[in-house]
Amino acid sequence: MAEINVALECFGCLLTLILLGSLLVSGDRADPSNRLFVLVLLVNLFCLGADAWAWQWNGTEHVWWNWVGNLAQYLLSYGLLLLYCRYLLERVDLWREGVWVRRGVWLLAGAGALLTVVSQFTGLFYTITPENLCQRGPGFWLSHALGLGALALTGGEMARRRRALWREERSLALYVLLPMGVLVAELVWPEITLLGLGATLTLVLVFVNVQLQQNLRLREREKELAEKKIAIMLSQIQPHFLFNILGSIEWLCETDPPKAQEATDELARFLRGNMDSLRSTRTIPASRELEHVRCYLNLERIRFGDHLRVEYEIETSDFFLPALSLQPLVENAVRHGVTKREEGGTIWVSTWESKEAYLVTIRDDGVGFDPARPQKDGREHVGIENVRSRLAAQCDGLLTIASRPGQGTVAQVRIPKTTGQGKENPHADHRG
Repeated sequence: MAEINVALECFGCLLTLILLGSLLVSGDRADPSNRLFVLVLLVNLFCLGADAWAWQWNGTEHVWWNWVGNLAQYLLSYGLLLLYCRYLLERVDLWREGVWVRRGVWLLAGAGALLTVVSQFTGLFYTITPENLCQRGPGFWLSHALGLGALALTGGEMARRRRALWREERSLALYVLLPMGVLVAELVWPEITLLGLGATLTLVLVFVNVQLQQNLRLREREKELAEKKIAIMLSQIQPHFLFNILGSIEWLCETDPPKAQEATDELARFLRGNMDSLRSTRTIPASRELEHVRCYLNLERIRFGDHLRVEYEIETSDFFLPALSLQPLVENAVRHGVTKREEGGTIWVSTWESKEAYLVTIRDDGVGFDPARPQKDGREHVGIENVRSRLAAQCDGLLTIASRPGQGTVAQVRIPKTTGQGKENPHADHRG
């Protein structure tokens, strides 16, 4: 029987190592819940190893090794119980809110660890016989009752405080009921050690379900980004913009045909750029986005003439950013900045790099605004927020806007180099 138990615990160790490897390779290390789950897996691994060690030396002449293995296994089990209950409660944001249940879990796990130490002198939980055999003590049932109590507290709190979540995520019930069932089974069948393997299978269930949920959230996030991209694209091809440009081209056909042909080519490139960006699911080279900005500004200069002046200071374009992330900023500078001034103004488009990041600045000397006051112009201003969210989601980018009434506006995009936004960016869309 000892060989079977050792084999079961070793199998549990193998499963735990696979989960640890998967989390360390593909998991989000910045996520506190992932870090906590890694700690749970590590404690479970040591707990399984200690139990396998104890069974290996059970009934042999090595009394010391048997005693150390059993003591470590019991103490680690209560540590695992505490960490696991905390993980479940933090998943539903109840660890900090549920003060009493948190204290209850700490009390039960602490009592179990303390009684384990007491058992070394009283044999409450287990005893080591002169033949070096580990036998259950009169209070063995209490060691499992403490675990059942902590799990019951955790499950009850989740059911009471998160009923809606409980209905949507039925697997939460299994996270509690499965280990409780294993504890009861081990009381009924003392010959086979079920606790370690049962805990490991529960962690496998948690891991698989968490991965499924993360994939679902990722698909929803990609769908949201796609919808935002469509919204931005449509906002850039507004009827009044096309109407004004076509009107300007019609006038140029009569007064300056070569200029009209040039404007038509610019409009074609601009529209193609918008359509291409709709198909871009990843970041694109900055040079491509800057070219699209040039097309837009050239078209606007046809409309506004000398009232709109543009200067470029491009020191680098060797990085990547989301499609249509600069045009809304330039459009704001045109529509709400320089063209609001009677004498017009200038827009400066500049790029450079620091040691930590690539930076793009869109600056104008237009009318500006007071950032502390909400703008009461009847517009929704969704374009800027869409740009901000897509920058953060696709390349950890940051958009900052500073403005002062009468002095203009400065919009700056910062792309950190730590996200890999360089020549070898694997997420880049290189289509021309």
